[in-house]
Amino acid sequence: MEIHQLQYVIEVAKHKHFTRAADEINVGQSTLSQQIAKLEGELGVKLFDRTSRTVHLTPAGIEFVQNAQQILAQIEALKQCMNAHAGLFKGVLHIGTITSLANYNFGKMIASFHNIYPGISLNIIQEGSLKLIELLRSREIDIAFLTLPPSTEYEDLNFYHLANDEYVLVTGDKHPFAGKKVIDLAEAHNENFIFQKKNQSMYAICMKACNKAGFHPKILCHSSGASISFGLISEGLGIGFFPIRDMKTFRISGLASIKLREPLIKNIMLTTLKPAMYAPSINVFYQHAIKWIGCIQNNSHTLHP
Repeated sequence: MEIHQLQYVIEVAKHKHFTRAADEINVGQSTLSQQIAKLEGELGVKLFDRTSRTVHLTPAGIEFVQNAQQILAQIEALKQCMNAHAGLFKGVLHIGTITSLANYNFGKMIASFHNIYPGISLNIIQEGSLKLIELLRSREIDIAFLTLPPSTEYEDLNFYHLANDEYVLVTGDKHPFAGKKVIDLAEAHNENFIFQKKNQSMYAICMKACNKAGFHPKILCHSSGASISFGLISEGLGIGFFPIRDMKTFRISGLASIKLREPLIKNIMLTTLKPAMYAPSINVFYQHAIKWIGCIQNNSHTLHP
């Protein structure tokens, strides 16, 4: 069994197709097929069920991929540990993030990190929190900024609390709620809502708040982009839940924000898996992000390695 064979199996499992997997890792399709067939012969088990159009993991293949991902992650961590001993920080760091990190000068944080550790390449993936958890578990990303989901079934993850965002109810500036400073959420039971997408943790959090207030929201549409949602709300199509910081960041005219009597809070977390070891690049980025958010909250952007 060779290391490159582990990667081949993982890529085919990811794409469910030999040709697409071969293109992704820049090897010939015949080479990829031969290596996986050789590995299956060595192991004495089938890893894939093949059809004319697609391939699927067998039960043995599922277990193989889970273990192969852990092995490759530990090999990468070991390489980076040795690089650290040699005074080098290099490799690729895969970072997942939710959209609201823009409120914490995410771009400047990344630029600052790159200036300190120019040898580390960064791959940034923007998704909803639940999708980011999937990507962490499949080891497609190394670290994620996300909203703490309402569920507690995440014993395989390490959460570090970075910040809180208080959510307000946003309406058009001519809406009856617009003249109020604070309302009970139950007052909005007959309203149309512009709601978060279901792959975002705030969808479940806002839905839970509405249910607690005694109603199920009438959702006119789902949107993951604050600027688009604000445009819809300013046209009177509905109301929605948004962080106070978003109101300050986007400054779209024609809107009003109203505080909720029972505050709705989003917890922003820095999240990793709980592996046997972290690569040095993950550790240094982890510490950098914590310091950066602390500096933002203290109105200072000065960071040092």
